[in-house]
Amino acid sequence: MEELELRYLNQRLRRAPSPDFAPNYNLAPTELSPIVHVRDGVNTIEFFRWGLVPFWAKDVKSAAKYSLINAKSEEIEKKRSYKEPFEKRRCIVPLSGFFEWMRTGKTKRPFVIRLKEEPIMSVAGVWEKWRSKDSGEEVLSFSILTTAANNVLSPIHDRMPVILGRNDEQKWLDPENRDIESLKRLLRPCPPEWLTLYEVSPLANSIKVNKKELLAPLKDG
Repeated sequence: MEELELRYLNQRLRRAPSPDFAPNYNLAPTELSPIVHVRDGVNTIEFFRWGLVPFWAKDVKSAAKYSLINAKSEEIEKKRSYKEPFEKRRCIVPLSGFFEWMRTGKTKRPFVIRLKEEPIMSVAGVWEKWRSKDSGEEVLSFSILTTAANNVLSPIHDRMPVILGRNDEQKWLDPENRDIESLKRLLRPCPPEWLTLYEVSPLANSIKVNKKELLAPLKDG
């Protein structure tokens, strides 16, 4: 958590570690993950649910059937669930890397994708606050924005997360920025030279496995 605070808040906060925070090596939908967004004019880090619960959902459980963990950037303005969050509630999802899978017949081969020069990548996201009309329960949730894969990812998959450059982070986060066309121009594949990837153990195929060893390169033989 300290690394995220230094990276996005430019400060080290002197307080007890958040009980929600522990290293997560295989994040699964519906789990909590730290996101960066602007609250009261300043960047803040909070834990939101991965898998956006739209404002119109009857309940959290029924929202899951829409599988709103990722949002296609090309359709962001057209989708009822994402239009307003894109305009007013944007966030960064900080990741050390992500998994992608190459399908060979019935086999799924997992790969890890990371930045070459930095330990944390800033993935573009949008967030929403859902409130139950019956109980008043609130759920804060987010989706990751995706775009067409660049040359590094395209042999494995046709999509990839939108990874923001440092110079674009505040422009994306700023809730007062309503220049939709300039925001849409950020939703592009990152330069291929930013990334490195390598194959890892098939254990990454199971969300039940969550340990640091998942990130180790697959050994030949």
